[in-house]
Amino acid sequence: MDAAGIPLEPLEDRVGLDARNSGSGLTIRPGRPRWRSEIRELKSGQFAFILPVFIRRDRPGKTIILDAWIGTSWQDTSIEWLEDPEHKEKHPGYYNLPDDTERFLREEVLNHRIINCVLARGDIRAGLLLAVGSRPPDDYEDHAEILISLNLLDQWDAEHRLMLPARMNRNPRRAKAITRELGALKTE
Repeated sequence: MDAAGIPLEPLEDRVGLDARNSGSGLTIRPGRPRWRSEIRELKSGQFAFILPVFIRRDRPGKTIILDAWIGTSWQDTSIEWLEDPEHKEKHPGYYNLPDDTERFLREEVLNHRIINCVLARGDIRAGLLLAVGSRPPDDYEDHAEILISLNLLDQWDAEHRLMLPARMNRNPRRAKAITRELGALKTE
């Protein structure tokens, strides 16, 4: 029955959005591996959002995801999804964060598979969402757990929200250079 898309567990034991009260019948939950969920400082001073997500259509019918965005507890209006690398000439099979060496296989990333996607009963979208935004306030310390909201808008203008925990990874602070000038120390 599970292979046919018929859940075996009772409604009260299901994880994600409450399917009893959701008109769309979407299950949205943190994906795996959960340790991948992070907010990473890049060399440019921007911050990358790496979020594993699982989305499934549970009921008969279809859901069309028209828009998706993430939000932070600080004011950041500059968060943007990374573009599909297939539209670029260099390395079309990988997503690359700006000023970062880590690559993400295109098949593992949801950015190009989530907006304007049609989900029929049993359809799943699972993988990483990749975005870049501006610097968070210094109040958010290195290795702190931060809640990020994932928001989806469907064809009925219904918003679906999931709060995702993400680990803050800031670059180490550099010490100021000290130079000697005619017997006196000068800091730059």
